[in-house]
Amino acid sequence: MHGLTGLIESAAALVLAAYVLLMLCARAGMPGIVGYILAGALIGPAGIGLVAESDGLATIGEVGVILLLFALGLEFSFGKLASLRRHVFGIGAAQVTLTTVAIALPAAFLLELAPVPAILLGGAVAMSSTAMCLKVLAGANALGSPAGRMAISILLFQDLAAVGLLLMHDSATGTADGHGAATMIGGAAALVAVLFVARGPLQALARWTARQRDSELAQLLALAIALGSSIAATKVGLSPALAAFAAGMIIGEGDARHVVEREIRPFRDLFVGIFFIGIGVQLPLGLIPEAWPAVLIWLVILMIGKALIVGLLGTLFGEEAAVIRRTGMILGHGGEFGLMLISVSMSSGLISGMVAGPLLLAIGFSMPVGSILVRRAARSDAGVD
Repeated sequence: MHGLTGLIESAAALVLAAYVLLMLCARAGMPGIVGYILAGALIGPAGIGLVAESDGLATIGEVGVILLLFALGLEFSFGKLASLRRHVFGIGAAQVTLTTVAIALPAAFLLELAPVPAILLGGAVAMSSTAMCLKVLAGANALGSPAGRMAISILLFQDLAAVGLLLMHDSATGTADGHGAATMIGGAAALVAVLFVARGPLQALARWTARQRDSELAQLLALAIALGSSIAATKVGLSPALAAFAAGMIIGEGDARHVVEREIRPFRDLFVGIFFIGIGVQLPLGLIPEAWPAVLIWLVILMIGKALIVGLLGTLFGEEAAVIRRTGMILGHGGEFGLMLISVSMSSGLISGMVAGPLLLAIGFSMPVGSILVRRAARSDAGVD
């Protein structure tokens, strides 16, 4: 009973802090994500200590990311994704590679890191927040804008690259079984085959559900598809969020996607909010007094350096200057996969806390500021294009 009471108190503190800070952000004209992160920092162990970092909070946040990627999949048919392949596997691949190398090489010499930790550090910097960008762009109706499409394409490759980087970490720390790459490729092929086979029945079931005009049925179907595909992906060592994205694309090919999308939105928004609260909770704010110069340097790299790299690559690929500028604004911040790479590398001892801590803080700080820039870029995109 005592444990249940503590859980209720923590939940109440989360809800109250999130409500107050979201209200203040709304009054100030800032995105709600800023309020969620500030709420986590305020009531977390580095703040007033009402809520401790926990596996339960992180798990709920991961469900939010899964639902968000499922909702994104509903917006992208296979035809749309094929039309964006130049951005996904062209600019996206180049952005991740160039950013990773630009950080890994100096880090290896200046911070005396081995090759794998240096690459993981660079890969963490290369990541932007898919969850934040999708939420802000969707709220501004800018997912289909030129800069929105380019940013989403680059983010999709970042998510794919993050899976490979996590596998690299597991191999370096001995947590992989030695057949990780083969298992992942085989599992990916099997999952894609299953999803294609299930495509017809799932779309038929979605159409039948839409005709029933029962919101509970539609909610349960959407959750079952998103979470079921994620469970299957986890079993074969794949990213559950990317599996949910693929499942969303399959449903998005049918004419019932609007019903599924409408019913899953409240769950998506709630769980994504908890995800960003979890980011605020895990920020090591106690490092700021002694490590603020390093935090500031990482912030400049994340928010200006990445935008310049996107601008350079966009120019090389012949994109319009205005679209390049807004895409750089959208992607100029750190992301949840960057936080994950840094966190697991610290936990395993590959990267020391003195090296990783300032970057962890910089990524966390960049996300609230980045959400403001994303919304500004989205509004500019909607007004110009």
